[in-house]
Amino acid sequence: MATVEDTLKLALDHHDAGRLAEAEALYGRVVAMAPNHVQALYLWGAAAHLRGDHAAALPRLERARYLAPEAAVITVLLAATHRAMGGLATAETLYREVLAAEPRQGEAAAALAEMLEERAKALQARGDAAAALSQEEQAVAVLRTAGLSPKPTLWNSLGTGLLAAGRREEAIAALESAVAANPRYGEALSNLGAALKAAKRLDDAAARYRQALALFPKVPELHTNLGTVLAELNQPAEALAAYQEAVRLNPAFVGGWLNVGMGRHAVDDLEGAADAYRRALALDPSFHRAWTALGAVLYELGRFEEAAAAAERALEIHPSGVEANWNLALVSLLLGRYAKGWPLYEWRRHSRTNPLRTFDRPAWDGAPFPGRTLLVHVEQGLGDVLMVARYLPAVAAMGGRVLLETPPELVDLMQDLVRPGRLELAPTDRPLPPFDLQCPIMSLPGLFKAGISPIPNQVPYLHVDEPRRARWRDRLAQAMAPSATTRQASTQQSLKVALVWAGNPNFTGDRWRSPRLPAFAPVLQVPGVHFFSLQMGDGRRDLAAGPLPAAFTDLAPDIRDFADTAAILMNVDLLISSCTAPVHLAGALGRPVWVVLPRSPDWRWGLGRADSDWYPSARLYRQETRGDWGPVMRQVAAALAARVDPC
Repeated sequence: MATVEDTLKLALDHHDAGRLAEAEALYGRVVAMAPNHVQALYLWGAAAHLRGDHAAALPRLERARYLAPEAAVITVLLAATHRAMGGLATAETLYREVLAAEPRQGEAAAALAEMLEERAKALQARGDAAAALSQEEQAVAVLRTAGLSPKPTLWNSLGTGLLAAGRREEAIAALESAVAANPRYGEALSNLGAALKAAKRLDDAAARYRQALALFPKVPELHTNLGTVLAELNQPAEALAAYQEAVRLNPAFVGGWLNVGMGRHAVDDLEGAADAYRRALALDPSFHRAWTALGAVLYELGRFEEAAAAAERALEIHPSGVEANWNLALVSLLLGRYAKGWPLYEWRRHSRTNPLRTFDRPAWDGAPFPGRTLLVHVEQGLGDVLMVARYLPAVAAMGGRVLLETPPELVDLMQDLVRPGRLELAPTDRPLPPFDLQCPIMSLPGLFKAGISPIPNQVPYLHVDEPRRARWRDRLAQAMAPSATTRQASTQQSLKVALVWAGNPNFTGDRWRSPRLPAFAPVLQVPGVHFFSLQMGDGRRDLAAGPLPAAFTDLAPDIRDFADTAAILMNVDLLISSCTAPVHLAGALGRPVWVVLPRSPDWRWGLGRADSDWYPSARLYRQETRGDWGPVMRQVAAALAARVDPC
């Protein structure tokens, strides 16, 4: 009669040869002879597991584990059997028990990580990104503790999850691991580029996208991704080339045509941009982003009715589009459609690029507010504060107390508006006092229905004290005092003209609204004028660009705030300026001001008029061709010469 050992040896021979049924029968005989034979029980269960008969394998393996609970190999196979039968929770518990005792047990670690990864995929499919990320992180931790390398696909999935969670540096590390494990893993390279871009490591992002393109040059999306990085690197021509390659590879790439349009816009090819947006819309007429972008470029082209129609089409498709609502607000106000424009103007509150601050106090609706305090808070530019200050007395007359949030450079100037207990200043460099209601300052025109109701334009509504005016009167007289050289000149310099030629370069479209000093050359050549520069900021570098007339004084280094600027304007005959804050200051003071405007002006200047509803003392000079300041400046120079010598 065969012994247990002989029967077990014969069973192992059948097992190794793949004759599982024969092996399984012999293992059964061994167990019949020796019911507590752990090896036979384990191998008997293993044979059934390999045949796919997990129901048979399960009791055999459970008996083996009961007899030898410390044997990791038995527990791992029992876990695999539960997993195969759908008992995932039990399987996970068993794998974790093994790893708690032997953290470097590779088979258990690999199986548990695989389970966690599968669970993560299921969670991602359900949209539970946070839970999926947790599973992926656990999977990586399990594998690394066991001394195993996660698969590139797991690193990639973990990296994208970390990026979505805003954990950019961790995402970069995970995606770099995916690429290190498989340098030809195009998806991971692309995702790594996106993570580096999100972290503002733009040169590294471009390098990774180029690495991906070297492997997969015919993937349009990779060219588009590279283009977006090059655009952020301020390489518009290179970005456009990348966008164009994307649509060359796939002419039906709707989003690619949108990017081509933005690329052409960035290199000032506005007609080309409009054409690209139309190509996108020909492919997908419901692409609201293309309608929005088309409206914006048509605005810049001066085709305002078409711009309004494009914005309205975008909103028919996507009524909550912030940019389209904002664009329609601006073009409506420019065209004088105030009833439509003012409600839309409130969409600026939702801007992603320049959102308004939020407060835990209700917004003011324009109704009287007796016994309460209203904060009017600043937004956008200083010129807006100066323009809208005209409404503050009317607000203060509504029975409550008004706090005007005031930038430090406006505090002295605005003191004239103060009415204790009714209208007070709240300087921005100090903590805000308590308040009950709040209103952004540029909402006041809409609340008072500016343009629908007459715009209050009685000037001056701002004033400057006499001592400051006297100081600047003396300063200007000193600047104009003839020197030994100028005493010999035959031209009498009498007209005092202040100049501003550039605004804030961070303002969108500033290069189109700011002529810069060289463009003023025809104006500076007018005899009989002493020019005073009030230019601040970036525009001051133009002073070194070329020769200036002898009758030119730079006052800016001595100007402390807008009260000083106001005092200067009270002592000159005229301000000539681009669309900047000093224009609004001159208008609020009732001083003569000539404004040079670009082809597509700011909404408050309207269209086709030489005068302004906002400022009776303003005269508007309008550019006819985008970017061409020559005709405008010659017109201004001729008018200035006539002002010097009316005959």
